[in-house]
Amino acid sequence: MASTINDVAKLAGVSRQTVSRVLNEPGRVNPDTLQNVKRAIEKLDYHPNITARNLANNVVKTVGLFMPFGVAEVRQNLFFSTLSATVCHHFADKDFVLQLFTSLDEEDYGSLFKRLYREKRVGGLILTCPSVNNQQIVELLAARIPFVLVGRPGVELEGASYVDVDNAEAADRLFSYLLELGHQRIGFLNAPPSLTLAVDLSEGIDRARKRWAERSELIEEHSGLTLEYGYEAAKRMLSAPDRPTAIMAADDLLIMGVAKAAEELGLSIPGDLSIASAVKNGWGDLLPIPLTYIDTQFEKLGGISAAYIIDQISGEPTQQLRCVLPVQLVEGQSCRRL
Repeated sequence: MASTINDVAKLAGVSRQTVSRVLNEPGRVNPDTLQNVKRAIEKLDYHPNITARNLANNVVKTVGLFMPFGVAEVRQNLFFSTLSATVCHHFADKDFVLQLFTSLDEEDYGSLFKRLYREKRVGGLILTCPSVNNQQIVELLAARIPFVLVGRPGVELEGASYVDVDNAEAADRLFSYLLELGHQRIGFLNAPPSLTLAVDLSEGIDRARKRWAERSELIEEHSGLTLEYGYEAAKRMLSAPDRPTAIMAADDLLIMGVAKAAEELGLSIPGDLSIASAVKNGWGDLLPIPLTYIDTQFEKLGGISAAYIIDQISGEPTQQLRCVLPVQLVEGQSCRRL
């Protein structure tokens, strides 16, 4: 049978309250008493019930990480695994726990999250890939639920904190780069149109086209963020009689689908087709040649969002977070000059 806090108190010859103080506020305990209780804890191999302790302190150290995609997209996209791993790393020494939520169906997530918070099953939320519809965010703000967004909200809202990369600048730089190489017919595999990510990427391309006096033809498709979507969309583009000479995509998983389609159609990269990605999550490393991409520092998103939600839940003073990470073009060998 597992040891209890009462067993520790009995062995150490102190009260139950003293053991509790050692576990929660060791700085307030006499050094000799502290060491005596610690020896008893070690001898009995006592492990406190973290959940019960958190509830007693009115702090729920479970954070929900919401990814608004189906299992296939979450499983394939290395962005989500990198984000989850980074958040867990920052949670470890703070005794915080991460709970994952994925979905494909349209549900009332605002009500779901409010219920989970009310039942003390989560103490806060990290919401990824916000949609252009801010309704869920408005509901969370009204319910005073701690949360942080990984991605820009559809509309700036007072109290809605977020961390994001400069996706508009990423698309602007990548599209401009392809134009500088002489490409005028460019395909673009964008994210689902319901996401602010897609809006920002489109904005960046619009900026580049205006600056270049629209001396380009854009072939744009919105798709899910999987290899299969990238493959099917690219095959449609590349099978057309006036196919694009370059294709850029919202991420490198879509680019892997583009490369597969090009190979099946007998097109070489970059000889017959230039390819580039607005972010490299890791899949691009599997290509036979170095990929041209935008370094978005996306791996920093997990650490920043984790630190912020920990402070919120712990009651630390926080200011509204509006953090946008800068981007940089990384020139590989997957694009050629015409």
